[in-house]
Amino acid sequence: MKTVAVCGLGLMGAPVAVRLAETGHRVRVWDRNPAKATALSGSGVSVAPTPAAACTEAEVAVVLLSDFTAVRSVVGGPDGIAAGRPLVIAQMSTIAPHESLALAGELPPGVRLLDAPVTGSVPHATAGQLRLLVGGDDETYAAALPVLEALGSVVRCGPLGAASALKCVLNACVSPMVALLAEGLALADRLDLDQDLLLDELERTRVGPLVVRKRTMIESGDFPADSRLKLFAKDMEIAEATAAAHGLRMRLAGEARLLAAEAVTAGLGDLDYAVLTSHVRGRGTS
Repeated sequence: MKTVAVCGLGLMGAPVAVRLAETGHRVRVWDRNPAKATALSGSGVSVAPTPAAACTEAEVAVVLLSDFTAVRSVVGGPDGIAAGRPLVIAQMSTIAPHESLALAGELPPGVRLLDAPVTGSVPHATAGQLRLLVGGDDETYAAALPVLEALGSVVRCGPLGAASALKCVLNACVSPMVALLAEGLALADRLDLDQDLLLDELERTRVGPLVVRKRTMIESGDFPADSRLKLFAKDMEIAEATAAAHGLRMRLAGEARLLAAEAVTAGLGDLDYAVLTSHVRGRGTS
């Protein structure tokens, strides 16, 4: 049993905190929105007024926030996570590899960092079935392992930054399939194909796992977020920028980002990324 702080109680942070409490860890939580923290007070967690207060005496501090700007602001400062002096910060947000390294350089002596982005969505977090990609030194990894293992399968990736690099590549490979599915559904509409028939056959193709996960949303036209479209767009920005820094152009990831950004501008950013299928089907010839 470890003493764990969870800072950031959005779609992923809240079920992660509850899961850690259910598996026997002592959990303190914080969020910018106090109501999100208070809502978990009956789930075996205690609520802290600041990130520093949540992390005082914590052996592991879990960070799950939207982007590097948010991570940096919550980790630093007089009331930030680092001020609470946790032994290990497990940074699980999706940020760029160089941002993980920059964050490590800003920490005070004695506070160690793990680069630990996750794959999976809300149901996986709730059930303890995430995949945690973890980079960092062996001692820091070993110290945090009992907490990480409570959340799912742990994949050791190498030194700090390696896990964020792997997450970046995974996103660049997988996310364009959402745009391809959206365009395929739009084409099927123009060809007057039966949607049930189409989805049945798509489930038997290489995009089948995606169709299975999102079929209920596609059929109902209701897209409650397991993973928000605006974060999908942000992840594609990270992939493009990281590739550009290494002399590569990510054409498919770039096109997926443009479609996602267009849908975010249309007001769909807080919905599940599968809403991209609805947006593309309704956008006409533009």
